[in-house]
Amino acid sequence: MHLQLTASPRKFLQMLLGLRLLAIVGQSSTVAIAERVLGIPLPLEPMMLAIGALAVMAAVTTVRLRTNLPVTQLELALQLLIDVLQLTAVLYMSGGTTNPFASLFLIPVAFSAAALAWPYVIGITLVTLGAYAWLTAHFRELSFMRANPMAAFDLHMVGMHVTFALSTALLALALALMAAEMRRRVRAMTQLRERALRHEHLNAMGLLAAGAAHELSTPLFSMAMLVSELRAARRIDRQFHSDLALLDRQIQLCKERLTTLLRARRPSGGRGLSRAPAAQLVQQVLDDWSIVRPAVQLHVDWEGLERGALLEVDDGFAQALTSLLHNAADASAARGSDRVRICFCQSATALQVIIEDEGTGLDSDIGQLAGKAVFTTKPTGFGLGLVLSHANLNRLNGTVTLSNRTGGGTRTTISMPLAAAPTPSEPAAALFAAILAGRAGAAPHATGHGGP
Repeated sequence: MHLQLTASPRKFLQMLLGLRLLAIVGQSSTVAIAERVLGIPLPLEPMMLAIGALAVMAAVTTVRLRTNLPVTQLELALQLLIDVLQLTAVLYMSGGTTNPFASLFLIPVAFSAAALAWPYVIGITLVTLGAYAWLTAHFRELSFMRANPMAAFDLHMVGMHVTFALSTALLALALALMAAEMRRRVRAMTQLRERALRHEHLNAMGLLAAGAAHELSTPLFSMAMLVSELRAARRIDRQFHSDLALLDRQIQLCKERLTTLLRARRPSGGRGLSRAPAAQLVQQVLDDWSIVRPAVQLHVDWEGLERGALLEVDDGFAQALTSLLHNAADASAARGSDRVRICFCQSATALQVIIEDEGTGLDSDIGQLAGKAVFTTKPTGFGLGLVLSHANLNRLNGTVTLSNRTGGGTRTTISMPLAAAPTPSEPAAALFAAILAGRAGAAPHATGHGGP
């Protein structure tokens, strides 16, 4: 998740477009009122030409914002300068600085101060001051100002009142936008601090896990040797032999997981992302998990998983799914149930793996903490599984959410983006394997633990 601490120039350009549309309506209305209602003669053609130019610029800006090209601060500064020059032209034809609307020069200066870096702010301020100074000596004087000075003064006072009301409204809008932006930045900074603390915690746990994996390799090797000796010594007892075979598979699975963990902690030994059929990935995880939890009745509904669905993941996906399955099995066992259900929901761009247990469910506060804090609802738990699962899936652009299931229990939803289909430039073997796996995914959609 990307957090932006400052508003983008594109967002400010959208705001500038709104102010520009307001200026077009305001200037057109003012000219119409002055000409038609007050009877003040104005150079209509050049003024409407200047307002029309601003309208054309607004249309160009609208088209420009529909493109994906990045908006730079230089472009935003040039847009503001266009507005300053257009306002200068309109004021030149309507009395210069004697026009009460000359104070509208403050709007582009204030906007630049909120949106641009200081060099651009200084440049726009200097240009605006220069335009204002030029208008004090160069402007087209309106004839009615000489013919009826008192009426002109009264009209000037009315214009000042209108300008004050307009400036107050725009200032209130600008302050509201700035306050909203400051609140957004505070939220973004808070999220960044929380993410940094969470990553620091996860890195510390990773180092501890790597050390534990290294230390556990020796006792696992001893346990494997002991199982081999016991199997040789008790050849007659079939039940005992079956138990030893199960224990041997569990030891081998632990050794594979420790090897994967140690390889991932090496600076250059970690494997990159690999693309594989989703059905094949999930099936492998379920097979390995069933070795560790053989007493759990796992019901798998493959109906929502379409053929050919591909995921681009690494070992973190299997670790996250395994940990969430453990949580579901423990939650069901806490209420005397041995059932866990898995189903799928696939869209055009994402795949959802839904795990449902028969536990007591979650409080609303706990559901909001999922993946953000270390917590546990189990008496002997450490609260690390959900945090690590969230971190692994987030690293793969996936998410995990918890919600209460209708009828009791918890629904854990893993959402993963689907990978694109293989292209002809990819190795033929990988393409052939993906096709075969996709055909396997079309096998019978059944309820129960088995191949998709």
